[in-house]
Amino acid sequence: MIGAALYLARRSLANAMRRRLARLRQPKYLIGFAVGLAYYYWMFLRPRGQSGVGGVPGSAEGIAILGLAALIAMGWLFGSSRSPLVFTPAETHFLFTAPLTRRQVLNFKLLRSQLALCLSSLLSVLLFSGGHFPATRVLRVLGLWLVFAALQMHSGVTALVRQSLEEHGVTALRRRLGALVVVAGIAGVAALTLRAQLPSLAAAFGEDTASGFDALAALLHRGALGVFTWPLAALVRPALAPDLAAFAARLPAALLVVALHYAWLVRSSVAFEEVAVESAERMATRIAAWRSGRRPPPPAGAAQRARRPLTRLASTGSPLRAIAWKNVQAEWRGSGVRLPVLIAIGVLVVAWVASLGKAAGTGLQVVALVLLVVGAMTAVFGPYALRNDLRSDLQLWDQLKTYPLRGADLVAGEVLGPVTILTGVAWGCLVCAFVVSLTFDVPGFPISKRVAVLLAAAIATPVLLGIATLIQNAAVLFFPAWISVGPNRAAGMEMLGQRLVTMVGSQLLLAIALVPALIVGAVAISIAGVAGVVGVWLAVPGAAGLAVTLGFEGMLAVTWLGRVFERSDPAAEVGG
Repeated sequence: MIGAALYLARRSLANAMRRRLARLRQPKYLIGFAVGLAYYYWMFLRPRGQSGVGGVPGSAEGIAILGLAALIAMGWLFGSSRSPLVFTPAETHFLFTAPLTRRQVLNFKLLRSQLALCLSSLLSVLLFSGGHFPATRVLRVLGLWLVFAALQMHSGVTALVRQSLEEHGVTALRRRLGALVVVAGIAGVAALTLRAQLPSLAAAFGEDTASGFDALAALLHRGALGVFTWPLAALVRPALAPDLAAFAARLPAALLVVALHYAWLVRSSVAFEEVAVESAERMATRIAAWRSGRRPPPPAGAAQRARRPLTRLASTGSPLRAIAWKNVQAEWRGSGVRLPVLIAIGVLVVAWVASLGKAAGTGLQVVALVLLVVGAMTAVFGPYALRNDLRSDLQLWDQLKTYPLRGADLVAGEVLGPVTILTGVAWGCLVCAFVVSLTFDVPGFPISKRVAVLLAAAIATPVLLGIATLIQNAAVLFFPAWISVGPNRAAGMEMLGQRLVTMVGSQLLLAIALVPALIVGAVAISIAGVAGVVGVWLAVPGAAGLAVTLGFEGMLAVTWLGRVFERSDPAAEVGG
């Protein structure tokens, strides 16, 4: 069985490489491959001064334990019942009808997934190697491989447990409530353990961050908390071993944790064959639907589990609003409150850690700074990440063509959906940062000036997001073969290169669009200065001038792209 699995994995890898090399004959893939190769060299293999071959600081173990604990807790609280061990339709057809035991089928799937985990661990180590890869780095790759393997099996167990609870009629709220009780109990034990040591821990963070994490790592191994953290510590220690002797000494405990996860997965009470068959059938249905230009049907029971819409759509009204509502609702049902909760937890954790240092400022100051960073990242990277627009609907092109709509209305509706979501997130971060800033003083920057900055940023953000999103949708119309379409994004070095090329082109177009807007904004600032407006408040008329100019450019672009949409058929080029 093991030999057959290894043979299949080897041949699958060879065939995949042959297909990827064959398509490099097409210029779009060849250019993307060259750019992706240069990117990987620059990021992973380029020598960067410091060799980074020294020992790992002791604080790394505490950070790794906390990171693993956060991943596991989020998996139980917000994870899904979709197992990471997904069987393809061909695998379910051949494996589940073959004279194989359940353990043999699981062994086959686990073995086939190890190559991807090994490559992931290798890339993770290369990313922080500074272009140097001594022999000791191999130990780190092996240790990280064990961590990834254990996390994969733990995610599989989590998904199977959720599937079992669903089959027994336990609602999603009750499932999360049970996980929340367990996580709260562990957090309570941690609080009791750390309560007496909190002054010394704060003093250690006051000296420097590394000393603080060293003290925190020592506390994680004490008392009842040490019982909960021992599996996590045992799992991460081989990856942090400084030499072969330390690696060999730490390896048995890590292998024990991995073996326990394997036994837990094998002895799970869920009939995973039924889950795998249903998952494979859903996959086959989705593939057939996308290939035929139809949206895949929802899974069975989805109507009962679907979230309520944020707002109800009126039976009559603008078609532009209907399309935008559709895209907003698709994003809401896809992510819901999960992302805001994760962001809030991350902000609080960062603020708490930073508040322990003597030079880091108060926690509230860090909260305001982190909120501003999140808002800025939303404005810059949001149009690339949120894809509920023409990038998602391109495979439904034939259906879109049948709508009795002007091309301009359809393009505007597709773009308005993600822009509404991103604007809401950015505005929320700005307002929250402003409210938090009211609790402390900033020398030379009173509240009146903060209000001016808030108004200027709030005025400029929607139009900037609108132009950036319009550029991404224009790329779908003019260069559809270069854009990843549908819900799944293709992988590979050549696809990474294509995304880098399109991102650079998008940034160049955005810079060109900003030139006349900045000129008008400067004129508005000059006029406001003559009228008596001074100081930071000049940013408000400048932002208004920029917004009006970008809004006018956006209207022209929507009209133009609507005409392009009406006379083009980019879906025919995607198959190339």
